[in-house]
Amino acid sequence: MTKVSPVHSIASNAAQVLKQSKLAQTLAFQEGQGGGTAMKFLQDTGTAWMPKILISRSKAEGAEVSLLEFGESAMTYALPTLLGPGLASLFFRAAGKSEGFRKQLLTQTFEQLKHEGNAQAVHRAMAAKAGMILTTIGGIGLWGESLVNYGKNLMTAKVFKKNTFSDVINLNPETASTASDAKAIDESPQVRKARRRIVQATAAFGGIVGSSVLLARFGHRFGWSKALSQKMVKHLDFDFAHKEGGKVAFGLGNRKGLLGAIMLTCAIPYLDSARDGYERLETAIRLPVVFAYILYGQEFVQKLMFKNFPGLFKGALDDKNQLLSTQQIAQNAVQGHWKEGQAWSSDIQQKILQDMKRPMVSKAMTVAFPLLSGVFVTGIGLGLFNRLLTAHRFKKQAQQQPAVPAAGMTAASEMSSAPATPSLTPSARSFGFSAASQPWSNHPANPGFTGFQTLTAPLSLPAPIQQSVVTPVAYR
Repeated sequence: MTKVSPVHSIASNAAQVLKQSKLAQTLAFQEGQGGGTAMKFLQDTGTAWMPKILISRSKAEGAEVSLLEFGESAMTYALPTLLGPGLASLFFRAAGKSEGFRKQLLTQTFEQLKHEGNAQAVHRAMAAKAGMILTTIGGIGLWGESLVNYGKNLMTAKVFKKNTFSDVINLNPETASTASDAKAIDESPQVRKARRRIVQATAAFGGIVGSSVLLARFGHRFGWSKALSQKMVKHLDFDFAHKEGGKVAFGLGNRKGLLGAIMLTCAIPYLDSARDGYERLETAIRLPVVFAYILYGQEFVQKLMFKNFPGLFKGALDDKNQLLSTQQIAQNAVQGHWKEGQAWSSDIQQKILQDMKRPMVSKAMTVAFPLLSGVFVTGIGLGLFNRLLTAHRFKKQAQQQPAVPAAGMTAASEMSSAPATPSLTPSARSFGFSAASQPWSNHPANPGFTGFQTLTAPLSLPAPIQQSVVTPVAYR
């Protein structure tokens, strides 16, 4: 019997066993600060980017989706972890010095701060943390989302020469914008608005940072600011993970409050950057569904699975039907095969690893199924619904809009440029005239209409007696 490295507690034994389980190492990413962030990133990507790419209607739309989704995911899930320590240092200095006020207080939760004995230090910590939260919401939800959403519009106008969403998704390929005139593109309303909004969002973010610093510096002095800071810290705080060497990681993955506040804020640039009514409606339908699934979808699907198929998750749930962590699963397995004071051997370790297989597989299912449901329901399903709805709206509006000759074109010039067809409409036959069909493209009120509908009655035009000229009149 081969001895392995000595261990002295159930926790240390469990940690050693987990290092031997590849599945446990794979699943560990979803637990804790870093894991919650990684999980939300995968969930967001699976329910938003991948389905949109699969059903994208053009290369331009695919490029927009990639820029938007990866840009905002990087900001939402990576920036807090990367910039969190810097933000903590900035607002710690901004809060000023006070007896008992130390930087470590900024990495404590609301409940932990409540039990601190120094009230003055706690109030300063609450105000500094509130400043960090406010800066994060404004930086990601307003400024960052404005950069990616309006930047997306600028990219499409510059690269693909398309300024409207209907052109981006090829609703009207015959009249889609293919202009190569850079000046015309730069002077389009969509490009001017995008540039203006980026400047405005940058200025607004500067104001938010200034307000956050003031809140951190003076928030501990006034009753209303103390109450505001406490509410923000209680409901909108970061995730914190204390790592080796005293380092602290910041994240948003397991904090629905802060992540939800960012999502609500980013809805403003999302909707405002829409370039026409089609894009605005698709965005308005998509946002609440995707946001709700990212925040609550995984937990909702898991509860349904636990309730309807409890046998599949034997050993992976506690008495309250809550999913156990990988550490808890390992500790339960260790307790079943090892007692304090007993010698530790490779045989015991193998038995423990064998007992952990089924709970770990069950735990893997709780990760896979919510992601798959997000891909096929809120991702592809919602994307196809928006696609069909937009196509239906475009077709319906094209049928309802009157086809009017473009400004500056006369009926005579239209007739001279388009030969009459031998087909006759009923109204034309009754007067003895032939029906001429002339497509009126590029009309601002009806850009997609290219077909002649019918004639209601011929219009008399000055003409020689021996020939008759009919002006097409569209009828509703």
